[in-house]
Amino acid sequence: MQHHLHQHMIKRTFLFVFFIFFSCNISDEKILIHNVNVIDPLDGISKNTNVEISNNKISKVGKKTSIFYSKKIDGSGKYLIPGLWDSHVHLYFDQELAKDMPMLFLKFGITSIRDTGGDFNFLDSIKKLSEKYPKSYPRLKISGPLIDGKFNVYNGERLPNLSVKTENVKETESVVNKLIASGADFLKAYEMLSPEQFEIIMKIAKKKKINVTGHIPLSMDIETASNLGLNSLEHIKNLELWATKDKNELLKERRGMMKNTRDLSGLSLRGMIHSTQKNYAINNLDENETIKIYNALYKNSTWQIPTISIYKVPIYKIFKSEYWIENLKYLPKKTRETWKKRIDFSNDKIDPKQKDFSDWIQKTTGEMYDYGIKFMAGTDTPLGFLIPGFSLHTELELLVESGMSELDALKSATINPSRYFKMENDLGLIKEGYIADLILLNKNPLNNIKNTLDIYAVIKDGKVYKEPMRAD
Repeated sequence: MQHHLHQHMIKRTFLFVFFIFFSCNISDEKILIHNVNVIDPLDGISKNTNVEISNNKISKVGKKTSIFYSKKIDGSGKYLIPGLWDSHVHLYFDQELAKDMPMLFLKFGITSIRDTGGDFNFLDSIKKLSEKYPKSYPRLKISGPLIDGKFNVYNGERLPNLSVKTENVKETESVVNKLIASGADFLKAYEMLSPEQFEIIMKIAKKKKINVTGHIPLSMDIETASNLGLNSLEHIKNLELWATKDKNELLKERRGMMKNTRDLSGLSLRGMIHSTQKNYAINNLDENETIKIYNALYKNSTWQIPTISIYKVPIYKIFKSEYWIENLKYLPKKTRETWKKRIDFSNDKIDPKQKDFSDWIQKTTGEMYDYGIKFMAGTDTPLGFLIPGFSLHTELELLVESGMSELDALKSATINPSRYFKMENDLGLIKEGYIADLILLNKNPLNNIKNTLDIYAVIKDGKVYKEPMRAD
């Protein structure tokens, strides 16, 4: 009964707010976008093209058009791109805000999201709504809870309970099998796992043909994790600990700390390890060791979701800028007021060690990109005052700032996540037969990636929501 009530509450709240924000609802039967500049993530730009949508699919792309259509949109001078993915989201982190997050994502053209950790039943209830109402909800892929070890980090102590504690290999195996049986789209391994626990996750995942993402467990090294088949790495987390000549000594020290003789919580234990080693590591990097890591990630096709924004926005205090404060207006009133108070209360001082780490994240992202390693764009919203939907555009800007081309930044939020979920033949390109998740922009994002925010219309599953807006 409570589960059904919860579903109804989310659906009711979302549909109400969605009605307020999107002022014009166009028929989805047969739509012609006439004379538009099409930006395909693989093929680049095709000027003055016609795109036809029938129901929820792209039915034609080219110079010629059909005689009959129920609605014509003049695309002259505009640019059409595929709908965007945010590949690192935590809906469960703020369950109240989660009611409004689907609407916020769609408003900013994020038509698909990849939730990387939270209560399975909560997330699955939203996923079911997204499947039932694909024209009104962003597509949702879920991992369920972070699979952690004996001293789990997100245990509800000071932060929401996003994880599940597993004391040993047997418990880890049981959790993995249960998540897969329940319908998880992928799995997320976390930092406090033992090497043996991590290995059983990878063994089952390979057998069941399901992707595993995560942080590199602090008890092991990044090359081993990648070689075991880790499909993707979030936040470039813990790479630096293995990129120094002292890597074996650091690993020995970490394993000693993880015995937890002081009986710390998982959150405090991880914090102690990070504060002891992370800045030391980035100040003692070794080029040869770093190249070895890049080789392993490239060879194993380990996707990277660097989430630069979760570092740079809080560390550089970007959230205190007039630009960021202005865009809080898109949040629901209660959340907006809460965030504003916290922002006003926070200090202006930029911590030099944190700044060094944020700069290292961007530098490493650029190096990985030059090395040919694959990327997906994600944010970690709603952590760090990252506004759902809006912050994905910030992430794209930071990827380009790191050295990525505008077209490859678009790939990281369109066709690349579709490939990750083996949906590349259905989603993420502007081709005949593909799902009509699209964004119509007023300006060319290949000239300036910031133009992804200059939205004329958002199309979800063939349904057009038209609201000229500029978030600035």
